[in-house]
Amino acid sequence: MHALTITRTSPRSTATLYRAWTTGWGSWFAESDTARVRADVGEPFFFDVAQRFTDGRPTVRHPHYGRFLRLVPNALVSLTWVTGTGGTGGAETTLTVHLDAIAGDFTQVTLIHEGFATAEARDAHEAAWPMILAHQDAALADGGLAATGLADPAIANAPTPLRNRSIPDATFIPMRSYPDIDAAVTWLRDVLGAREHLRVPQQRVQLTIGTGAMVVAAWDAAAVPATGGRPPAVLMVRVPDVHAAYARALALGATGLTPPADHADGERQASVRDPAGHAWTLTQTIADVDPASWGGELVE
Repeated sequence: MHALTITRTSPRSTATLYRAWTTGWGSWFAESDTARVRADVGEPFFFDVAQRFTDGRPTVRHPHYGRFLRLVPNALVSLTWVTGTGGTGGAETTLTVHLDAIAGDFTQVTLIHEGFATAEARDAHEAAWPMILAHQDAALADGGLAATGLADPAIANAPTPLRNRSIPDATFIPMRSYPDIDAAVTWLRDVLGAREHLRVPQQRVQLTIGTGAMVVAAWDAAAVPATGGRPPAVLMVRVPDVHAAYARALALGATGLTPPADHADGERQASVRDPAGHAWTLTQTIADVDPASWGGELVE
């Protein structure tokens, strides 16, 4: 059997997260009209998770089944977790979520998922859970639980939208510099099938590639010398809380390049250099901003 552990600092309280994992499934994860959940030990639950596409394909629903094994209010939720093809493959796995309060009403979330029949199923969930937890934080900040009275009053109306027109809808965004932006875009289009998402004349172009994204930025070798004989490259990652991610990065040996700051395109960003010397930009969406308001041209 295979298992995984995900650890994450959430800007939500233990009480809010406990309610989300027990009675608030329809507000952040499940299709609300399908949720059949009663949070009592031994009680079974059922709900669908919808997979929606932007290319016209019909929505696909993935049923989730299980039963609650252990409940410690505001501290722990343990349940069985069964999904079909592409998930657990019908295997009854065990999901345990530990909620530990830390400073500032934040919560240290430790998610342990055990009992996978294959390494492939484990690896798929190990890639998916961080994104799901990030979506949970954003949904709670959007007031996703407000309609059922489950949200913390202090965060129910926090302006943290899930999407921003001024940044690609992706979590991981490589940024590469080129001396000729148009030539680079043409090459990436013809070779990799990239499509323009947004263009800032003479500065950068945002591209989508399949379900991913990247940014092509202008590079002037005379003004900005490269290291190692190549144009500079930065990896951008969308995070739910830039301040928390920046602090963790520094605590774990990174060097701060730029501290957290808010930008006109609706993003709060900071940059660090990791212990191996690689540059990272941490970005958090704080508003959905029309690109035209800051000089961008939305292409698609």
